[in-house]
Amino acid sequence: MTSARTATTASAGSAAAAAALTAALGLAAASWVVSVWQMNGMDMGVATRLGSFAFFAAVWVAMMAAMMLPGAAPAAARAVHGRGVRAVPLFTLSYLAVWALTGAVVYAAYRPHGTAAAGAVTIAAGAYEFTPLKRTSAGAAARSPGRASGSGCAAWAPAPG
Repeated sequence: MTSARTATTASAGSAAAAAALTAALGLAAASWVVSVWQMNGMDMGVATRLGSFAFFAAVWVAMMAAMMLPGAAPAAARAVHGRGVRAVPLFTLSYLAVWALTGAVVYAAYRPHGTAAAGAVTIAAGAYEFTPLKRTSAGAAARSPGRASGSGCAAWAPAPG
């Protein structure tokens, strides 16, 4: 009887995780549609103005949901296993709230710039990839239990053993 309950509970947990994953990916897909619609005709030049804060926030949150939720979907599925299905909306809203706050900081700090500034930032970001700090950070992330490399399809596979 106990093994039947365990199997039923595991099956319900897997179904809930699948539902959470489907919801996160569905929200991401809908966000891509919204992002493309909102950005239609937008100038992509280096001196582009951000527009009103409301417009920027709408575009930013839709874009972050589209681009970041697929990567966070495995974490949402793990949240289901740990805290149940009700944890998924809280996780997703919290995740997007952090990105929205990041967008607010970007909006407040943004100043139009020229191509030289854009090039300098790009070169600096590329140079960072070759620094000891990057290697140390990547090594620490690879050793941590919830490491970034544990996301994606590999995170959905059953654990060995």
